Amino acid sequence: MIAQDEITGYVAKEIPELSGVCNTEQCRNAYDVARYMIRYVNEQFVNKNLAGAKKCLRLAEDLYNNGNKTVKNAIENVFVYSFSHSFFTEHERKKQLLSILPGSLYTIYKSQVLASHL
Repeated sequence: MIAQDEITGYVAKEIPELSGVCNTEQCRNAYDVARYMIRYVNEQFVNKNLAGAKKCLRLAEDLYNNGNKTVKNAIENVFVYSFSHSFFTEHERKKQLLSILPGSLYTIYKSQVLASHL
């Protein structure tokens, strides 16, 4: 299990570009890390680096699958929740995201959408 206090090191190891973010931005918890991860994915889309975005999405999936309850909640309620605001407002970005989105994250997103319409 990946604990909240291990998430910063885990993310920095997998995506070195994010290694200094928490030092300069003062990540206080897993939710802050998830916010920086979604910003990173957005930047990768803006820079047309789908490989970089895909790598971060896989990392989020790994954190969700192997994290403790706090880490899972951060990925689900910050990272995945942000899809609607970050990607699904533009058809082309939505299409690109769906082409690289890991299935488990898409399942979480679908559950959130369905629950919000009840």
